[in-house]
Amino acid sequence: MLWNKLLALKQSTQEMGIYGLLMLLQKGAGLMMLPVTTHYLSLAEYGLLESLVVIFSLCSLLEISAGALPRFYPDCEDDAGRQRLLSSSVLLSLCYGLVLACLTVSLLAHLPFAIFDTLVTAQWCLIAAVITFSIGLQPLMIWLRIEMRAVSYFYLVICQTAAQVLITFWGLKHGWGIDSVLIASACANALGLAIGLGCCRAQLKLKLDFFLVKQTLTYQVCLIGASLSLFVMHGLDRLLLAEWLGSETLARYAIMIKVVEATALGFGIVESWWLPRRFKVLKKQNGPQQVLQIHQRLLLIIFSLLLLAMIFAPPLLPWVLPSDYLQGLIWLPLMLLALGFKLATSVTDIGCYLPNSPVWLPRINALAAVFALVLYYCLIPRWGVWGLVVASNLVFAARFILFTWVSLRLQPLAYPLARLLFSFIPPLVVFVLLPFVAGSLWFYLLPHLALFWLFVASTRLISLRARTLVCD
Repeated sequence: MLWNKLLALKQSTQEMGIYGLLMLLQKGAGLMMLPVTTHYLSLAEYGLLESLVVIFSLCSLLEISAGALPRFYPDCEDDAGRQRLLSSSVLLSLCYGLVLACLTVSLLAHLPFAIFDTLVTAQWCLIAAVITFSIGLQPLMIWLRIEMRAVSYFYLVICQTAAQVLITFWGLKHGWGIDSVLIASACANALGLAIGLGCCRAQLKLKLDFFLVKQTLTYQVCLIGASLSLFVMHGLDRLLLAEWLGSETLARYAIMIKVVEATALGFGIVESWWLPRRFKVLKKQNGPQQVLQIHQRLLLIIFSLLLLAMIFAPPLLPWVLPSDYLQGLIWLPLMLLALGFKLATSVTDIGCYLPNSPVWLPRINALAAVFALVLYYCLIPRWGVWGLVVASNLVFAARFILFTWVSLRLQPLAYPLARLLFSFIPPLVVFVLLPFVAGSLWFYLLPHLALFWLFVASTRLISLRARTLVCD
């Protein structure tokens, strides 16, 4: 019995390592290609590319079946039930992806966004192909993870990422410009779809189960509603920025977003360890106290990563990016601060997920989206990018406060408020001050001082008793 448990633990650890490595590979490939793309693409081209990335992200939020698979998979009693679920999901996604692609291209071609006016018919076709293939691929990738087929998932992601990077690099070297990225994305997603279909071919049947389709659509509509609210804060801002301030400004802002995303990726590795375990830990005899201890450490990790990004980004970016892209460094401190509020929310909102119907998630996200829209239209036309970063901080700070307050009402946790404020308020103030000292020695020195303060002041947040971290 013990031997079987050890083998199961070993397999789970290996699978977590594979998924973590693949997450780094997928996210890191784009970051590693950043010096190449910025070298071959002009500011205007990079701004257009960033706008298209936003559109692709929006379409991924609108996917129609993958999010429902984990919910309905446990209800399948036999292999035939699983075949019906997978086949219905894949067929639904492929048909829906094609329709979504046509609608997206038609809308973008007629919406009053000047940044898309330069696209030609061939590029519109490539955009439609990327959307269709990526939507069709999502349920297959989720299915491989649900069934713990880590090896198949590994080969799919490796081949897809390699195709994306190699074709992009080859196309840029041969002067294809933005077409190289679009062609690479279409080919990579088509290859991933082909591999996914091959891996799942034994469970795929060309048959729709209309009852499962109805179930899936009913469940997925709720997820899409919550995702659309988040898109206002994670995509629409860049489209508005491009429309009001031009693609070159968006390109500079997008480069800083890559730094922010790299910082978030660092925390994502830790988060992928904690999120699947948090409810199990909470139910233990001393669960709330253990969750409280871990939350304090996670908040410490978040602020440490933000300060490390602010320490390393200013001296490193000039080595890898053309000078035209570096004007956005002055926005980076407040962009990282907004990220801090967002990541902290993902730690302290645990109580909001406890009810069987977590209605506070879409409610608060919808309220934050409305608040964001008001601030965007009030601040961006007046203050430009500064208006956007100020709006982002106000929205994510308000969202953090609301989620934390509701979460504590649903699941009380005795946070040591005075100790947390003593540790985190000075670094927070440093992020606010940094834009005012840009170009001086303090811009480089203050993050180091803040990190030292955080290390010294937060020592009491780190208990030496390892038993509080046991999450078996």
